[in-house]
Amino acid sequence: MRKVLFTTGGTGGHIYPALSIAEKMREKNVEVLFVGTKHRMEKDLIPKENFRFTGLDVLPLKSVSSAVKMISATFKALKVMKKENPSQVIGFGNYITIPVLLSAKILRIPYYLQEQNCKMGLANKYFYKGAKKVFAAFENTLDDVPHKYRKKFLVTGNPLREEFYKKDKNDERKKLNIKENEKVILVMGGSLGAKNINEAILKSWEKIIKDKNIRLFWATGKENFEEAVFRMKDFGNAVIMPYFENAADIMSAADLVICRAGASTISELIQLEKPSILIPYDFVGQKENADVLEFINGAKTFSNENVEKAVEEALVLVKQDEMLDFMKNNIKELKKENSVNIIVETMKVDSYSK
Repeated sequence: MRKVLFTTGGTGGHIYPALSIAEKMREKNVEVLFVGTKHRMEKDLIPKENFRFTGLDVLPLKSVSSAVKMISATFKALKVMKKENPSQVIGFGNYITIPVLLSAKILRIPYYLQEQNCKMGLANKYFYKGAKKVFAAFENTLDDVPHKYRKKFLVTGNPLREEFYKKDKNDERKKLNIKENEKVILVMGGSLGAKNINEAILKSWEKIIKDKNIRLFWATGKENFEEAVFRMKDFGNAVIMPYFENAADIMSAADLVICRAGASTISELIQLEKPSILIPYDFVGQKENADVLEFINGAKTFSNENVEKAVEEALVLVKQDEMLDFMKNNIKELKKENSVNIIVETMKVDSYSK
């Protein structure tokens, strides 16, 4: 049986694409194991999905002690890889992947990289020259890559959960009991919510609930839910939750989404052809991710300082059917085939040529 070692961790943005690919490989009888850290969310998330997991004691490279830990973690990764003898390795960015990717280079095991963001992260930037292939989510990533290395890159989009490739807007609206004349706005600020987006929604609340043709689905974030609800006297027909377990269903049913610009979120918007109002964080490459959609007129981007204007714009835009159709048609230009299938099949074909 073919064995593939995955290295990922830190945030959901790095972990969930890895899990999507790992689940598909498991369906195809490929043995999968993960190496991450014993400090971050992967130590719980990955075993919960019934994958074997090894946690290394590795920290961001910010001090002498963290550098010592990185060296020690690399020796442990070498030991794990000698014992497991994987035929291929795939890394998903972040400092967490460094020990395993260094070990793969030392042991001459072919390794692959997956880059979620438009702007390549430091770990992937360091290792891409020796990679067998790099699966990039966006074409723009290649702008910073010298021509002689571009043949290593395959633009696949980001791996998403299988359900995102099967959604139908009309079906999801029926399931959610959304009336034909209702315009749906989904607001979400990431797994922890986004306080300033919530504040802007609250400032426009009377206007939102007064319009009976607008149906708002608002994920406040776990940390902000009680504060947001406590300040409201009338919920109108809005649905307010800390987070939505069925976010894919609601995004599919929505006419417009107000959100941040994490790499996975941008890929979900593209897959579901969803116009959006984007308020990117000023870090982790979100501005560059947002630019991908704004450049083709598939989204409108606002800064954190202008978040109230962003909400006001959303309340106007959601009623402009022609503009929403224009944005939707532009987004279609960015759609890719099922990224998970492409990556799994590419690595399978490569394994035959060893």
